[in-house]
Amino acid sequence: MPFAKRLCTVLLLVTLATGLSSARTVYATADPPPANAPASTPLSPAEEKARKDAREREDWLRHARDSEVGKASWYGGKFHNRKTASGLLYDMHTFTAAHKTLPLGTVVRVTDQTNGKSVMVCVTDRGPYVRGRIIDLSWAAAQKLDLASRGVCKVELEVVSDETGKPLQEGSAYYVRFQSGRDVEEVGPFYAFADAAAMHEALLQAHPDAELILGEVLE
Repeated sequence: MPFAKRLCTVLLLVTLATGLSSARTVYATADPPPANAPASTPLSPAEEKARKDAREREDWLRHARDSEVGKASWYGGKFHNRKTASGLLYDMHTFTAAHKTLPLGTVVRVTDQTNGKSVMVCVTDRGPYVRGRIIDLSWAAAQKLDLASRGVCKVELEVVSDETGKPLQEGSAYYVRFQSGRDVEEVGPFYAFADAAAMHEALLQAHPDAELILGEVLE
């Protein structure tokens, strides 16, 4: 092969090699994590419990809005001043109740399916342990339903608060309503059932018809 032809061939091969080299694809790679990157810290037992409690609370609040229907009874003098499951002494003259499973401190509205009367009570004890019964009311609560003379009646339970006594419904609060002459008066709002119950008990002596209600908070 003549020298000139061989030189042209060499130059062509060099040009092709250079082009292929410059057209090479470069793939980016992720930077490796720093050597001193902190490892994920496991939750402490207290944090695990708080997370579990939060999940259980959300589940309870979701299911608590469903009403429960069954028989109600009441308990009175025999248990007066005895310690309840909540640690409080049972006072038959306050508006409390015993329930098998609802968290202590939960407020429920109990409605008599026969006469339509209702009363709100705070769960402070466990029971009743008689088959077919779903709630044991205090003597005072039973009086509001005209249950004291009957002993047992069919009722509907509606959970209205969480275990702290705070209303489940946003924008609602407790009020104490009573008749004053020809007018109907309301005292409130109260955002904790304990506060409303204390006012209720204070007004009952002068206004035996006073009742606890749940109402909308007006701005």
